[in-house]
Amino acid sequence: MKAIIILSLLLLTTSAFGQVTKEDLRTIIKEEVRPIIKEEVTASEKRMREYIDLKIDGVEKSLNARIDGVEKSLNARIDALETSVDDRFDAVDKSLDRMWWLMIGFVGLITAAIAVPQIVIAYRDRGQQGMQAEIQQLRERLEALENTPS
Repeated sequence: MKAIIILSLLLLTTSAFGQVTKEDLRTIIKEEVRPIIKEEVTASEKRMREYIDLKIDGVEKSLNARIDGVEKSLNARIDALETSVDDRFDAVDKSLDRMWWLMIGFVGLITAAIAVPQIVIAYRDRGQQGMQAEIQQLRERLEALENTPS
């Protein structure tokens, strides 16, 4: 801004052109105008950086809020899924427990169906063996009584 004012003053005054040479203009531009332009550029860059930083901060906050929302939503869904899976595993576990006890019952029933007749047969065979032994003893007695002189 200062450079524009200085240049406009130089242009408005005709007597200034008569006294200022090219070297004087170069010196003025080097010593006065360039530092002013550098200051303006630096200030503009600073404002631009601040503006960009503000925009970036705003975008970061917005993204963080969205990410937090998505994270909460996902956590809620994961919790619901875990609960559902746990419930299903519990149901399957109970079903397997029932199946296990049913299998044990069937094995016991089959064992009983095979073992009971075998036990009855074994008991009856013992009884028959005992009777045969008794019959044999009675026969021997009878033969002994028949063979004895009376």
